[in-house]
Amino acid sequence: MPTALSESRTRHIHCWRAVRAVALLYLLLADAGANARGAKVTAEPIPDAIWAYMQGRSWRAELPCPGRDQLVLLRVPYLDFDGNAQTGALIVARSAAKAVAAAFQEIYDSGKFRIYRISLIDEFDGDDARSMAANNTSAFNCRTTDRGAMSRHAYGMAVDINPVQNPYREGNLTEPEAGRAYDEPSERRSDIVGIIVDGGVVTRAFSRHGWRWGGSWKRSVDYQHFSNDGH
Repeated sequence: MPTALSESRTRHIHCWRAVRAVALLYLLLADAGANARGAKVTAEPIPDAIWAYMQGRSWRAELPCPGRDQLVLLRVPYLDFDGNAQTGALIVARSAAKAVAAAFQEIYDSGKFRIYRISLIDEFDGDDARSMAANNTSAFNCRTTDRGAMSRHAYGMAVDINPVQNPYREGNLTEPEAGRAYDEPSERRSDIVGIIVDGGVVTRAFSRHGWRWGGSWKRSVDYQHFSNDGH
């Protein structure tokens, strides 16, 4: 029968392991700002520490998620809202990595578009609502849609960029809530930092590599969303 001391020791070990995982994730992803204009998007296998951290967050055993060998880690240079060069992390499908990397490289090289932050959605425990509210750009998240179908994010085949400036809207619903300031066509001006517009650098970059924009949907509209098949 476990004693109070042994239970306390077990909790301490679990807590230490969690802290260690977060620390390793930070060391792996918290690169210094992107090195000037010449920074390049790179792709690599998912490191052990990040894969472990993904379990129960963006990767869920109860769903038909892609295997580790079907996913890759991208390190993405971007310009933040202050115009400073940063490096973020995205996980995408291995089969989509070349297209996504090329699109983000075009966006960065243009020097014309700002991204608030790019972090793995695991930093928000795989919670899409929290990630959107934090204006986080993300990709892979093995989850279902509100209608119960597997999301394109679940396969690493979709990216959401600057969700606050580029919200999802359907009827009276706008997500995230802070996106209400940008959910009407009349509010979506190209001079607003971080906003995605038809024919702008972001839509052109993804279109050039065969990805389609949720901002052109008819029944609902998802300004932040790009996917390989338009869903």
